[in-house]
Amino acid sequence: MKRMLKRGLVWGFLGLVGLGATMPSLAWDKGNLADYHGRRAQLVRETRDGVVVLFGYSEDEIAVSTVEFRQNEMFYYLTGWNQPDAILLLVPKPTPEPSKGGPAEIDKEILFIPPHDYRAEKWTGPKLGPDDPEAKTETGFPTVMSKALFPSVLNEALKTFPVIYTETTPQPESGEDHFIEAAAAKLKALAPIAAFRNLRPTLTRMRAVKSPGEIALMRKAVDASVEAHLAAMKAVKPGMGEYEIAALMEYEYMRRGCEWPSYPPIVGSGFYSTVLHYESDSRQMQDGDVVVMDVAGSYSGYASDITRTLPANGHFTERQREIYEIVYGAQEAAFKGAKPGVTAGELNRIARDFINSHGKDKNGQTLGQYFIHGLSHSVGLNVHDPMDYSEPLQPGMIITVEPGIYIPEEKIGVRIEDMILITPEGSELLTKLLPRKADEVERVMARE
Repeated sequence: MKRMLKRGLVWGFLGLVGLGATMPSLAWDKGNLADYHGRRAQLVRETRDGVVVLFGYSEDEIAVSTVEFRQNEMFYYLTGWNQPDAILLLVPKPTPEPSKGGPAEIDKEILFIPPHDYRAEKWTGPKLGPDDPEAKTETGFPTVMSKALFPSVLNEALKTFPVIYTETTPQPESGEDHFIEAAAAKLKALAPIAAFRNLRPTLTRMRAVKSPGEIALMRKAVDASVEAHLAAMKAVKPGMGEYEIAALMEYEYMRRGCEWPSYPPIVGSGFYSTVLHYESDSRQMQDGDVVVMDVAGSYSGYASDITRTLPANGHFTERQREIYEIVYGAQEAAFKGAKPGVTAGELNRIARDFINSHGKDKNGQTLGQYFIHGLSHSVGLNVHDPMDYSEPLQPGMIITVEPGIYIPEEKIGVRIEDMILITPEGSELLTKLLPRKADEVERVMARE
């Protein structure tokens, strides 16, 4: 449901509390570098008959003069490298008949990075160079080379493996179409007779199941965002600006280690609680409104995605509570059905059937018509992480469960969105520390 965001920080609240200049610097947590090597090894086992080439973003792709640099997701997933202008090359060991099966092993895994530009580093700070003695330990790559050597090393590898696996299609919602086209043009100029194959389906399948290290980072993103929601529950009251709550929540998750919003914050009150991608957050909350807060942060690049719906004055009206409890019931029903072997589409039907069998609109019609989006999506390095939704859920997948009812004519929008980890036995609610029941929400808002 979210639109992509490179970065959109709300600094006003930080200035108000006077902490903007004293916040500690964030140490980017890559997890275990061996995990990235494991992914590279798995990728080579699956591709076997060609070299793998991926380009990282340059500073131009991110416009670092206005936003913080953030790496291409597929590149980061395989490298853990978050500096610009890098290239990944993987070369398998030659085998007599690679097309006839048998797992391939990595012969070369090389990270190409720019040499030092000491004049630029006076402005941007020190960066790692390919000849630095710590280059291998810092990157986890056995070989680190200057970018200038990439063409010759690639052409040597293509003498044995005249196939290049790379990104030939952009990730949905990424806005990276130009980047993918430019990268493909570079490779075709360097290797005009090589065959090209798309890595995206293989990497999509790999990214759908999270490693223990990824799950640990996502727990940190979730925990920080839960605290942001708890702070908002205690702060919301009639007369406040939606933007004040958005700023408060951003402050809370960023001071707990998140680097940026996982998506533009959505704080919609009154009629705007029914507008899914309401991002202006500019209205003043009124007595009697419900407020939908769809806000969360990313930790070490890993996203979270959480929504709560509050009564602005701390107490749901009878009708608001009725709609809220139907949405809560639909979410509970989906939770009970979430387990390996079930598809996201089946969970969606469970939630929709519950909504259609409970409650009516003012015209006596069922409420399913007001549930206008899907129930679940994968979360990871992207708030809408790539996943094949036709495939059954597997242990290690992390998805949202987010039923909602949006009735514009009643100015009532309710969404409850949580994140679950699929386990061998069923699922784990990652956001369990954040109240979901209507009574619990009201108690937190009353500061009891």
